[in-house]
Amino acid sequence: MARMVLASATASEIVAALDGTPSDAPAWHAMRGLAQGRAAQLDALAAQVRRTVVNHSARGDTPAEGVARIAAFFDGAVAYSPEASVAVYSLGDPAILNAATAEIVEWLPWPAAPPDLLDLGCGIGRLSAALAPRSRSVLGLDVSAGMVAEARRRHPALRFQQTSGQDLNGLAPLSLDLVLAVDSFPYIVQNGPATVERHLRGAALALRPGGALVILNLSYRDDAAQDLADAQAWCSDGFTLEIAGSRPFRLWDGTAFVLRRS
Repeated sequence: MARMVLASATASEIVAALDGTPSDAPAWHAMRGLAQGRAAQLDALAAQVRRTVVNHSARGDTPAEGVARIAAFFDGAVAYSPEASVAVYSLGDPAILNAATAEIVEWLPWPAAPPDLLDLGCGIGRLSAALAPRSRSVLGLDVSAGMVAEARRRHPALRFQQTSGQDLNGLAPLSLDLVLAVDSFPYIVQNGPATVERHLRGAALALRPGGALVILNLSYRDDAAQDLADAQAWCSDGFTLEIAGSRPFRLWDGTAFVLRRS
């Protein structure tokens, strides 16, 4: 359903598509249940997508322009619907987003001791807040000033900072055990190989030996073979590839890559 919304499908178009599916198919039956009573919400989300999707790209004449473009997109999205801005599949519903967040937290490759953790592309802080009880420290970074402001409003006891989106140079060496990038690496990838390399180098320097860079969704290219090839190539930057493109979640179709610091 989120993919249909991202294609700007209206509620009536979504219902019509669902009505054309076998009535006894469990997944489609569940989607019909989600659609019931959500016509206004789905139409509003589709309208928001139509208004902003033209800017849903990190591409620009320069890397800085690419980051500015995607930051502006998320500034607008979070002002409209904070939950949908970080996960369209939540349909703007906090309960759906909370359930999906809990799935990610339970799946993460937690170290034996509470980690020092970076939430890269933290959005409204939903993961930072969920991770904090299990962590020694959590820092959330995002390119969007609007996202950082919303995260601070929701979770005033946690640390959130705006990042340039160009690198991770501000991180202290050997200061982290876990770097988590949930749906943020696709924008880094869109911004070009040099931006990717700077982020990988920064993560490698900041992670302690045995720490992990966890990337949930590597790109939006819809090319699993290329994503895997990229992840394998990145291992030359001081990582070993531990998980390569699995889909471990029930509520979200994100692909998982775990790069372990050598």
